[in-house]
Formats: sequence, C-alpha cells, structure tokens
Amino acid sequence: MYIGRLQLKGFKSFGGSHDLILSSGFTAIVGPNGSGKSNLLDALRWSLGDSSASRLRISRQSDLLFQGSVSKETAREAEVTLHLREDDRLCSVKRRVTAPDGTTSLFVDNARKTLTELDEIKRSWKLEGARFAFIGQGEVQEVLKQSPSERRMHLEVLFGIDIYRKKRMEAQDRLTTVKEEYDQLRHLMGELTSRREEIAPDVARAAQMRAILDSIEGDRRLLYWLRRAECERTIAAIAAELEAAASLREGAIFWSRFWKGAGGALELKLTHAAQAHRQQSWELEQCRSRFDSLIKSGYASAANLRGSKARLQEAKAEQAEAKERYAKLLEEQKKSLEENKNAREELQKAELAQKAIEKKWNEYNERLEKTRLEREAWNQEKGRLDGELQKCRAKLSYLGKELLELRSKKANAPDERKDLDFQIKHLEEERTRLNSEQEKLVKEHSELYALCQNLAAELQRAKRESVNLRSKLNDATESLQAGLYPAPVRHLLSASKLKRLDADPHAVIDVLSAPANLATALEAYLGGRQFQLLVEDMDEAGRCISQLKKNSAGTATFLPLERARPRYPNKAARLPSRGVVGWAIELIRVEDHWLPAIQHILGDLLIVDTYDIGKELVRSGFKGPIVTMEGDVFQPGGTVSGGRSQKSGRVLEMKAQVARLEEEAEKAQRAAESLSKKYKEAEGKELAASEQKEEYTRKIREVNGKIAVIEDQKESIVKEQRRAAGERGRILDSIKTEGKSWSALLAAMDELEEKRDRASDVEDDRHLIEEREKCRARATVAASNLSAGFALMNRVSNDVRAQESKLRKLEEETVELDQSCVRERSNLARVGGSCLEIHLRRKELLAEIAEHGGLYTRLEKIKEYIKSRQTKAEGRMQGEAEKFTLAQARKGETEHDLGELVSTWEEQFPYPGPEELPGDVGVDELRRKIRDGDRKIKAFGDVNMGVLSEDQSLKDRLAFLGEQLDDVRASAAEIERLISDADLMAHRQFSAALLKVDERFCHLFKTLFGGGEAHLVMTEGETIWNTGVEIDARLPGKHTQVLNQYSGGERALISISLLFATMEVAGSPIAVLDEVDAALDESNLRRFSELTKEYAKSRQILAMTHRRATMERADVLYGVTLQEPGLSQVVGVRLEDWT
Repeated sequence: MYIGRLQLKGFKSFGGSHDLILSSGFTAIVGPNGSGKSNLLDALRWSLGDSSASRLRISRQSDLLFQGSVSKETAREAEVTLHLREDDRLCSVKRRVTAPDGTTSLFVDNARKTLTELDEIKRSWKLEGARFAFIGQGEVQEVLKQSPSERRMHLEVLFGIDIYRKKRMEAQDRLTTVKEEYDQLRHLMGELTSRREEIAPDVARAAQMRAILDSIEGDRRLLYWLRRAECERTIAAIAAELEAAASLREGAIFWSRFWKGAGGALELKLTHAAQAHRQQSWELEQCRSRFDSLIKSGYASAANLRGSKARLQEAKAEQAEAKERYAKLLEEQKKSLEENKNAREELQKAELAQKAIEKKWNEYNERLEKTRLEREAWNQEKGRLDGELQKCRAKLSYLGKELLELRSKKANAPDERKDLDFQIKHLEEERTRLNSEQEKLVKEHSELYALCQNLAAELQRAKRESVNLRSKLNDATESLQAGLYPAPVRHLLSASKLKRLDADPHAVIDVLSAPANLATALEAYLGGRQFQLLVEDMDEAGRCISQLKKNSAGTATFLPLERARPRYPNKAARLPSRGVVGWAIELIRVEDHWLPAIQHILGDLLIVDTYDIGKELVRSGFKGPIVTMEGDVFQPGGTVSGGRSQKSGRVLEMKAQVARLEEEAEKAQRAAESLSKKYKEAEGKELAASEQKEEYTRKIREVNGKIAVIEDQKESIVKEQRRAAGERGRILDSIKTEGKSWSALLAAMDELEEKRDRASDVEDDRHLIEEREKCRARATVAASNLSAGFALMNRVSNDVRAQESKLRKLEEETVELDQSCVRERSNLARVGGSCLEIHLRRKELLAEIAEHGGLYTRLEKIKEYIKSRQTKAEGRMQGEAEKFTLAQARKGETEHDLGELVSTWEEQFPYPGPEELPGDVGVDELRRKIRDGDRKIKAFGDVNMGVLSEDQSLKDRLAFLGEQLDDVRASAAEIERLISDADLMAHRQFSAALLKVDERFCHLFKTLFGGGEAHLVMTEGETIWNTGVEIDARLPGKHTQVLNQYSGGERALISISLLFATMEVAGSPIAVLDEVDAALDESNLRRFSELTKEYAKSRQILAMTHRRATMERADVLYGVTLQEPGLSQVVGVRLEDWT
C-alpha cells in the first residue's frame, strides 16, 4: 500500500495547482530553507484528518489558504487530494477548506465523509493510529529526551496497548462508582426502614378508612353497571327501529335513483339526438357551400372553354395568313437571287475597264512623282532654314527671358534671405522656450514618479499591515470563542451567525465592555453567568434549547428579556469616602437593547478596592452584592468567595484586545484606502505629465525640423545667387553667337527663293483624269447594286425564317388550345356529376332532419313523465330520511349518556357484561347506600390516606434496593476480574512487542554504528502500568554511557535506529521523514541513506532533505523553490540528469 499521487491547489505557500507523482519506494523532496517543503508534510497530515493547529503550524483553519503573492491573488479555497494504491485497489481522499470562515469538507472517492468515517477508511488501508509515521523536524532528538514513562506510553500507542490502559482506567472509574453506589444503597435502605416504623399508627387508621371507601366504591361500581346495562338495552331497541327505517329509506332511495338514472339516460339520448341534428344541419350547410363552389368552378371552366375556342379560331386564321405571307416571301427571295447574279456580271465588266485606265494613270503618276520629289527637296531645305530661324529666334527669346529673370531674382534675393533669417530666429526662440518648459516638466514627472513609487511601497506596507492586523483579529476572536466560551454557547452563536437557527442569542459578556482594570472584579462576580445567553422571550429560548438537543451540543442558560427584573444601585446606602470604586452598572458600557438584562445581573453590584473595605461594608449592614478589584465576592445571602485564577479577567481582557485590534485594523484599512486614493491620483498626474513630456518632445522635434528646412532653403538661395552670376555671363555670350547665326540664315533663305522660281512645270492631262473617274464611278455603282442585292436577299431570308418561326408557334398554340378545350370539357363533366351527388345527399339530409325532429319531440314527452315520477320518489325518500334521522338522534342521545358513563366510570370500574349483574338490586337502593357511606366518612374526620401508598412504596422500594444491592456486589466482582485480565493481557502483549522492537533496535544499531549494542530495558514500578522503558546503548569500542554524553550525530543515529525499529515492528506502510538527516555527518549520513533505501523496499518513504547522499538513493526526486516571495513551486527532477 502506498500514496501514488499528491495534488495541491491553493494550499499554504503553494498557489495554483501542483501534481506530484510519488514512488511506491523512496521519494525525496529537496529545496532551500523556507521554500515550503514542510508544507507538503502538512498537506499529508491535513488530508488524512489531522486538524491539530500545533502539528499543522497554524492558528486557525483559514491559515491553510494561500495568502497571495506579487503575481497571484489570495486563494478562495485550498484543496489537497491523496490517491492511495494497493495492488488493484484505488482510493482518493480530498479535503477542502474555504475562505473566509475556514469551513472544511472531506470527500472520499467523491463522496462526502466525516472525520469519524475517515478513521474507518484509514483502518481499512492500515493507516490508523501510529501506523502512518510522521517524523518531523526536531522529533528525532525528542525520542531520546522522553522520560521512561513517556517512552512506554509512546510504545503502547504504537502497538495498540493503550486501548487496554484506557479500558482499565474506565473499569477502575466504574469500580469506584460502584462502591460509592453500594454505600449509598445501604444508607438509603436504613432511612427507608426508619420511615416505615414512624408512619405505622397512621397506616392502621387509614386502613379502616380504606374499608369504608372500598364499600362505597363497590356500590358505585354496581350502580354504574346497572345504568350502563339499561342504556345498552335502550340502544338495542332503537337500533331495531333504525334497521326497519333504513330498509324503507333504501327502497325510497332505490326508486329515486332509478328515475334519476332513467332521466339521465333520456337526457343522454336527447343530447345524442341534438348532436345528430346539429351534425346533419352542418353537413347540409356544407353541401350547400360545396354546391355553390362547384357552380362557380363550372362557370369558370365554361368561360375558359369559350375563350380557348375563340383563340383557336383566331390562331387558325393567323396561321393561314402566315402561310400566304410565307409563299410571297419565297417568290421574292428567288427574284432577289436573279438580280444579284446580274449585278455581279456588271461589276466584273467595270473592274476590267478600270484596270486599263489605271495603267495609264500610273504612268502619269510616275512623271508627277519626279516633279514632286524636286519640290519636296526645295521644301525640305526651306523648312530646314525656317526651323533654324525659329530655333534661333526661340533661343534668343529664351536667353532674353533668363536674363530678365536673373535680374529680378538678384533684386529680390536679399529680402528672401532676411525673411528666412527672421523665421529661423523665431523658431530658435520657440525651441528654447519648449526646452525650458520640458526641463521643468521632466523634473515634475521625476518627482511624480518617485512619489508614485513611494506611495506604492507605503500602500503595499499598509496592505500587509492591514492583512496582519486582520489575521491577528481573527486569531484573537477565534481564541476568545474557542478557548473561553463553553461549547454549547459557541454552537448557538455559530448557528445564529450561519442563519441555521431562528434566533439571535447574545452572550452576556458580548453586550458589555469595561475598562481593563475592572476585568478581574467583573469576571469573579459573574462567574458562569458571563456566558449566559440573552434572548428576547421564552419562545426564542425554547428554539435555542431545541437546537442544543437536536445536535447533542450540551446545555446552556438563557435570560429572556421579558423575564428580566432590573435592579438599581442603592443610592441611599452609606458608603465610605475611600476605597469605593463605584457602582458596576455606571462603570461599564452596555448595548441599550440589553440594558434591562444587564441591570438584572449587575444593577446593584458595588465595586470596592480591597477585601477589608468589602468586609466593613457588609458588617455595617450593606444589603447588596460587593466585589473587590482582586475578585473577592460578598453575596447578599451571606457567602463570601475569593482567591486567584490564572484565567482571571481573561475574557474581558481579550475582548478589549479584540476591540483594540478591530480599531487598529479599521485604522490600517482606512490608511490603505487613503494611500490607494493618493496613489491613483499621483499615478494619474504622472501619466498626464508623461503624456505632456512626450508632447513637448514631439513639438521640439517639429521645431528642429522646420529650422532644418528653412536653413536648407537659405543655403539653396545662396547657391542660386552664385549660379545666377555665372549664368548671366554665359547668356550674354550666347546672345552674341545666336545673332550671328540669324544673319547667316536670312542670306541662305534668299538664295533658295531664287532657285524655286527657275523650276519647270508638270504637263496637265485632264482627259485621263476624267476617264479614270468615270470608270471608278461605274465600278462603284455596280458594287453598290451588288451590295444592295445582297442586303435585300438577307432581309428576305430573315423574313422567311421569322415567318417559319411564327408558323411553328401558331401550330404549338393550336395544339395547346385543343388540349385546353378537352380539359375544360372534362372539368365541366366532373362538376356536373358532383352537383348531382350533392343534390341527392341534400334530399337525404332533409329527410333525416325531419325524422329526427319527430324523435326529439317524443323524447321530450317521455322526459316530462320521468321527471314527475322522480319528484314523487324524492319526496318519499326525504320523508323516510327524516324518520331515520330522528331515530338516529334518539340513539345518539342514549349513546352520549352511555359514553359519559363509560368515560366517567369505565376506567375505574370495568364493565363485566349484563350476564354478571344481580337481578334483585335496584338503582335507588344503591344510591341510598352510597349516601350513607358518605355520611360515615364525614363523621370519621381527617385521615392521611397517603401513608398507605407511602408504606407500600417504601416496602416495594426496600425490596428493589435489596435486589440492586446484590447486583452492585456482582458488578464490583466482575469489574475487578476485568481489571485483572486487562493487566495480564497488556503485560503479555507489551512484553512481546518490546522484545521484537529490542531485537530490531539492536540489529539496526549495529548496522549503523558497525558494532556495539543497544537495548530497551523495562524499569521497575508499583504496577505494570507504572513501569517505564530505558535505552541502554554502547558504541563499538566504548563503555555504556548516559545518552546525553553522546554527540549530536550519535544521538541522531540512535534515535533513527529506534524509530525505524518501531516502524518495522508496527508494520507502518508509509513513513514521512522531515529532514531527519540534518544532524548527520557524511559517514553516518551514508549509513542512514542506505538504511532508508533498504526500508523503501517494503514500505513507502517520503523524505524532505538537504543532503546529497539521501537524494542520490531516491527513486523519485522533486525540488521545491520560491518562484517569488510567498509562492512555492514544485519542479520534477530527472535523476539521471541530476546525477
């Protein structure tokens, strides 16, 4: 059996979720001090039901919750889950605690369990008692520091022998109780015997009175019997009358029900008839409606048929017309084909004539081309000269403009440079101003940032202080309630706070507060009354008591406000001038609502300084209660109490501490809120300053950019001025050169004009041109005629195709119209058949309606007859019922008289039946004898009849006590025998277990030390239960020494030997070792780690350690580190990588 898995969520320093897969052998958990390793041990303890605050290192259950860190918030709940394994068995144990009240819940295999049920489950997994070995830090040395008796008690618990010790102690307590009971029984029997002798004379006189009373009682018995018999006879006679009346009433009821049933059946028939009539009328209306719709449908079909016929005739006429048009188009198409053939022949003739004339035309063009080329050459030369002239003119014009522009720029340049210098100066001033403001803003931002950092640190400190104060406040409150308040009071206050109780009780101590110097005096006077519960009324107190009974939570005392009787200070009393502190009710603060209840308890209490002053006041006649500052109490009844208790004033002192902590916590909370507000304001200002700083930086960059642009512009102007100076000289030179070129070009142009005038003209052949144009015109006309013929032929062909399409559509429409006519005729035939069917059904319905009308009339007449017979039957039934009721009333009166007799006398005088009654005794005679007996009793005087029952009770009591005395003697003998058997059994088992532990202890001692010996020795005692266990150890090569004389490492190895031996003998399946190897040197550590490795083969070992040798022998290794302050992190380590 072993723990296979450990899961944590929000537990102590382990924020978030952590999952540890544990080895069935040796698992080591390592990490620096304070990293949270021991919290894993606490998680194991807590999940298996351990709630001890000292062992879990907490002050309350809510301390198990993760308290938060820089990156993680405080956990709302903590949860630890264990997965147990043994072969094929699996079990999961989950325990959870929730904030803020620290409520815990336990689940086993997802089923909610109690801690008691968990003990049973642990027993089934061999984890009960000490079988689950937790060995924490410092517990190793504690083994040797134990006294012999403590060591024996530890071994008894380990081997289950403490059960016998508990049973023996319980038996011893029972034996003492039995002996006390025996003495009480003997004393009581003596007192009872004396009492019997004392009342003997009164018993004799009471016996005479009893005889008279018995005689009267007999007469009353017989009188009751006779009267009862008479009543029973009367009742029997009335019962016979009732039987006859019931028979007649049943007959009347039968006929009333018969006619009523007949009327109901007839009503049913009438209903059916009415329903049939309504159904037929509805069907008739449906026939009429359907007939109308069919007529409409017929009219529509007829109209459609007429329309289809008319359209069919139109389509046929259109079809004949289209056929005629189609024939004409075919003739026209044939004619156009002939005309196109003639036009093509004419075109061919015109083209041949045009070719002949074109030949002549080409020869003319060759002569013309030659002349054209000559003219083109002249024109080109003239064009070249014109172009040169234009270029020269343009160049001169351009140079002139450039010269004018240069002069203009030279005149404007000084103004532009001056303007740019002014802009640069203005921007530099702006930049200086922005730099100055930015420096101030940077300084302000730095101050705000530092302020934010300081406020953040102060806020963090304030929050921590607030949390610490709240923690202290919760600790103090829990300590106040858990340590000092009685359990029933805590139960009721908790139930009320959780709304599980319909009441709101308040403890007396909770509704008042007093100065610290009065705490001792008030608690001494109040005593247990300080925990009395104040409630509104008796009903609320009853609900609280029911809650205590329901949960078996104990008893509590309540003071309902409606029962409070306020007491007030005795102002008329003469008090000494010194030594009197004052009236308690005036020195304390009380909630207004509960003031009458506190006045009921403390209203007249006087507080004085010392016992002597209180004593003098009592002797002087002071009637009220007095309490001294040291806690001495003088009660009005005469009693005086005093002394000192270690817990004196504890409750009020702790209440004052809780109030102080509440005030400090509120103050810290307000300070934290104030700092938070200041921090937010400063943070907002810092962000605004940061944004302004960035804005100024951007503006400065913009100004610098503008200055750079303007300086570039200024540099460009300077460069342009230098370039313009050189350009002006170049332009003047170019103007001179171009002027010379202009003069040369004008001379060349004049020479070219003279050459053109000398050119020859081309001959003119107008006849050839006219003939060529006529041929071209004839060819064009022929081509036009051919094209028109083709167009006409295409148009005719298109008309033919269109006419063919129209004929096909008309044929399709004709077929569709023929089919439509057929459909409409079929529809008309169907409508006619349906109309005929509806007409016949209407005739049938009218006949059925007439027939049902007659039936309904006959049924109405029968209904009237049945109704009259039913009325007569009901009248007869009512008369018989009245007779039956009168008889029942007489019987009821007689039975009532009989009931009163029976209720009055039956319990005292049981009725034997009429056959036991005497026949010769009259009722009047019995009444006379009873009156005579009453007169004798009056004459007898007062007699104490109680002594008879007392004497009999004493006699029975003595007999019962005698039997009890014998049982007590037998019980005492049996208990003494059980004690003897328990002593013998415990001695045997302890001796056997101690012998096994001693053997394993000696063996492990020799293994760890390489020799020597060690033994467990039982010391002497008055009884076997008073013996102890000593440890004798001798190291190899040394004499036996006292354990304190050994070194720390040697003592640690001795303790480890004993712990491992006891674990082995007890059969512990799991052992958790928390840094038990811390005090060992390297050689001893190696032996210890080897021993641990060996033991891990038979049981699961979980070891928290810092030592490398122990880590190296582990099967699984986990590291625990602080991810950040307050937050532990588990890291799995691969052993092959680590080694």
